[in-house]
Amino acid sequence: MLLLGVMLFSLIVGLARGGSLVAFGQHRWRFPFLPVLAVGMQVVGFLPDESASGAARTFAAVLHILSYLLAFAFIWVNRRTPWLWLMAVGLVANAIVILANGGFMPVSPEAVAGTPTAEVIGRGHYNNAVLMGTATRLWFLGDVLRTPRWLVPSRAFSIGDLTIAVAAFGLVQHLMRPLGPIRRRGTA
Repeated sequence: MLLLGVMLFSLIVGLARGGSLVAFGQHRWRFPFLPVLAVGMQVVGFLPDESASGAARTFAAVLHILSYLLAFAFIWVNRRTPWLWLMAVGLVANAIVILANGGFMPVSPEAVAGTPTAEVIGRGHYNNAVLMGTATRLWFLGDVLRTPRWLVPSRAFSIGDLTIAVAAFGLVQHLMRPLGPIRRRGTA
């Protein structure tokens, strides 16, 4: 959800700066289905109640990790596109903490309190998140930050998510940039 808000904001800023949705749409991506497939895997992995069984949690964790591999593959094949290197840094940070914690993103109780995913506090896990505890590895890379409470819905996020959001903003601004001054008929 954080990334969706950043993308919308990026498009608005890009248009305000004189950018073009046409220019944005003209970028030629290699294997554009990879990020769509990655998001789809996360939706499928965390759609059922993963607490139903150990097998369901394992299935969700495996799909979560595989979705990151697809995202990395997409970035690799499009690595010459500006800002994707920074997106890769954020993905690496998230992937490391997720791998270190059994395929789930650790979330601090303080960051998630009062958010739509606050259910993690009572259950110990919720969708792709697991509540931080004394055994949490690399906790500082987990969801320890939080959007302002006045922002609805408020969300917990990680430094990796923040890095991905900055990269996404920069990427959209780059892809929407005006292609040059508009020439009017009859002017040289």
